Amino acid sequence: MGIAKNLVKSLQMMERRLPLYLLSIFMMTALNALFEVAGSVFMKIIFDCANQGSVYERKSQIIITVIMGILAIIMASIFMCIYNNEAKRMSLKLKMLVFEKSMKFPYVYYEEHHSGEILSKLVYDTDIASNIYSSRLRRVLAPIIFVAVFAVAMMIINPFMTIVLIAFNVILFLINALLSNPMKKVGKKLSKNNAVMTNILSDMIAGAGISKIYDINHKGVLKYKTVNNQYTVEQKEKMRLAALLEMFNSGFDLFCALMFVVLGIILVQQKFATIGEVAAIYTLYTSLSFRFLQLGKNFPELVNCIAYAERIFEFLELPEENKEIISKSILVKPVTQKEDAVVFSNISFGYKDKEKLFNRATYEFPANKLIAAVGPSGCGKSTLAKLLLGFYTIDRGDILIFGKSISELGISKVREQIAYVPQEPYLYNVSILDNIRYARKTASKQEVMEAAKLANAHEFISKMENGYDTVIINRGNNLSGGERQRIAIARAILKDSPVILMDEATSALDNESEQMIADSIASLKKRKTVIMIAHRKKTIQMADSIVEVQMWNKPAG
Repeated sequence: MGIAKNLVKSLQMMERRLPLYLLSIFMMTALNALFEVAGSVFMKIIFDCANQGSVYERKSQIIITVIMGILAIIMASIFMCIYNNEAKRMSLKLKMLVFEKSMKFPYVYYEEHHSGEILSKLVYDTDIASNIYSSRLRRVLAPIIFVAVFAVAMMIINPFMTIVLIAFNVILFLINALLSNPMKKVGKKLSKNNAVMTNILSDMIAGAGISKIYDINHKGVLKYKTVNNQYTVEQKEKMRLAALLEMFNSGFDLFCALMFVVLGIILVQQKFATIGEVAAIYTLYTSLSFRFLQLGKNFPELVNCIAYAERIFEFLELPEENKEIISKSILVKPVTQKEDAVVFSNISFGYKDKEKLFNRATYEFPANKLIAAVGPSGCGKSTLAKLLLGFYTIDRGDILIFGKSISELGISKVREQIAYVPQEPYLYNVSILDNIRYARKTASKQEVMEAAKLANAHEFISKMENGYDTVIINRGNNLSGGERQRIAIARAILKDSPVILMDEATSALDNESEQMIADSIASLKKRKTVIMIAHRKKTIQMADSIVEVQMWNKPAG
């Protein structure tokens, strides 16, 4: 039942194009079958003419049969093109759905799941699941259509021989179908192990430097080998099942061929069939038997693809980030003045299965000033940033931006108000220009350069061989830490949001880089609200005001 349900679900994803897709499968298969029927009829006419010695009397039948065969194969080719287009379209749609879904999860999902797991879904699982559209479903439906067309033609030629031969092949299909469930189980195991291998490989490549220093005994490689060996065992199991199918099918095919010869001789001797009918039926039966063998082989493979599609559906049905409401807060009267840009009002929050980090805590950040959020390690400074950005949902209280509740604004509008600079800025493997422009796609090059000047990044960018067209290598390995951070600040400036949020933006920089970034920040505070999560003395000293985040906040009194 699960197999049929997931197959129907896969087909429903094609929406209005499903009828055209199914029609193209039916027509191209039926027309190809008619071409082979024309060939068998042609053979019957030739054998009967040879036996009776009268070719010219049937020349019109020969001509009509040849013309029908040619028209059938031409039309089949047209429908094959339609089918291929629809299958490719659906394969691309499936990949796009998985990609778009991977960008819509709540922040906590990315913390709890490895990036390699998502990559495995996007690359490996979707490739196999999309085979439903590109080949596997057609390979299961085509033999059924072929057999139906051949059966009608064979029944017209000689009903008795047809019934006996089809009975043998039905038995063959039922035995093949018994192996579908083991194939499905093996497919699921292969998918899971592939995800694990992708995770390990991703970690090893991303942390190659650390691995070389600390993983002297190559434990990462050994772990990969262990999972790879398990994957190999399961792949062998899959191949064993496939080989068992092939062996059984070949043996049964030989048995049916011998039975046909015996049956044909008996029928000709008893005058129940002519030599021409036996020749025509044999031609069609050879193809019919081959199609039955294909059905027995391809059905388990379709089931395997459906198992991967099931994993994709589970992935697509995972809860997404709520774009409208980012707080299940109990709204309270805000303790704020109009000049406050951000207020955390009586908030309570705790991570899953952990003690509350904030318990009815209140923090106020005035507008158009540089505010340093300070406090001991683990007190929740970075958590405040994540709550403001909507990465997590507060349990109680409210967060206000310029006097409006984030519940009222919704997550998209909240993030429009904030430009974020993390401690470790992420740079894409594109040009510096495109990295800065990521904040505002429509910005001109001149606007990008102005933002870079405010961030004290223009000078070092201009000195590079390709200037703003310099391509970032491996997330910024061709830049210093200070240069990466200044590009990130330029990106935040270009966004032109009223609030700039910096999470330990200078914590890992040398004094010169820190001073340059400090100068960049100082130039912004007159027209922006700059909130800096900080612990370095120099950063704190240049702040207009300081907000102390206390460990385990508890209500007064």
